[in-house]
Amino acid sequence: MIKRIALPALAALALAGCGPTGPANTVTADNADVEANAVGNEAAPGNALAAVLGMSDRQRNVVFIRALMDAGIGCQHVTSSERLPDQDGKPLWRVNCSDKTAYMIGITPDGTANIVSRSDR
Repeated sequence: MIKRIALPALAALALAGCGPTGPANTVTADNADVEANAVGNEAAPGNALAAVLGMSDRQRNVVFIRALMDAGIGCQHVTSSERLPDQDGKPLWRVNCSDKTAYMIGITPDGTANIVSRSDR
């Protein structure tokens, strides 16, 4: 099942003085071009992907729990998230909830969260 939702508050959250406070994000050769493009366009208004890429793990997990809640998915707490290899040239994260469910979430520059879940697991 794939759910797509817009996160209009994402840009406001990212621009509200929430700079990265954790360790630097890991960039692999597979996602270096996409990340460089997103970060290079960070000054462009509304680039939610650049904001997410620049967040600490804690801040990013807040964005992910909000995306899951807005999509009507019952995740009480995001325990962790892990950057995966890009899918179709777009950054992707595995998001783990406290109830042991996992979702794949991709954020687009316009703030749309694409959430993939598997109901058979």
